[in-house]
Amino acid sequence: MDRNRGPGRPVSQFDQQDYCFGTETLRLRVERVHWDSPVDYQGDLWYEVDGVEVSSTGQEIGHRRVLIRARRLTALPSNRRP
Repeated sequence: MDRNRGPGRPVSQFDQQDYCFGTETLRLRVERVHWDSPVDYQGDLWYEVDGVEVSSTGQEIGHRRVLIRARRLTALPSNRRP
C-alpha cells in the first residue's frame, strides 16, 4: 500500500496562523497536497490541502480542503513533494 494512503496516515496538527481560515488548532489526516498550484497569500506561499479533519478525541469530522503555509508542509514525512 502507498504510504500516503490508508487509515494508518498520521494526523498532523496546524496552528491557527498556519492555515486559512480557522479559530483553533486544526487536526488533519492529509490526503493530498496540490503542489502544482501554490497560492501567494499575504506575502507567503500556501498550498491547498485535502484531508480528513479529526477531533481532539480522534473522531473523524469529515473531508476538508484548506490553505496551509508551505513551510508547515515540508515537515510532513508521509506527504513529501514528488
